[in-house]
Amino acid sequence: MSFETEIKNDIAVLTVTAGRLDANVAPDLKQAVSDIVDGGISRIMLDLKQVQFMDSSGLGAVISSFKLTGQKGEFVICNMNDAVQEILTLTHMDRLFQIYPNAEEGLQKMCA
Repeated sequence: MSFETEIKNDIAVLTVTAGRLDANVAPDLKQAVSDIVDGGISRIMLDLKQVQFMDSSGLGAVISSFKLTGQKGEFVICNMNDAVQEILTLTHMDRLFQIYPNAEEGLQKMCA
């Protein structure tokens, strides 16, 4: 599996352990988020610290994951490298997501 999930204060921290978030991993991301939401958790932090590359399939999976949390949920991203950040900036998706430099800061803001 390309993910690790840890629950902290009713927030699922979903860490992508693959170096690439592409067409091979994207369906698994959507399934992992769906499983978390089906389990009753609607607040998710996607930790991308190990992701070095993301293509359009990966971006689509992140957007789908955001939509899965619904209006009552919360979906944030943390630990992006410059290449992944650039993809979100070029597609203006950086306006859609709350983005934090690291998981600690993200969790602090989500719990406030």
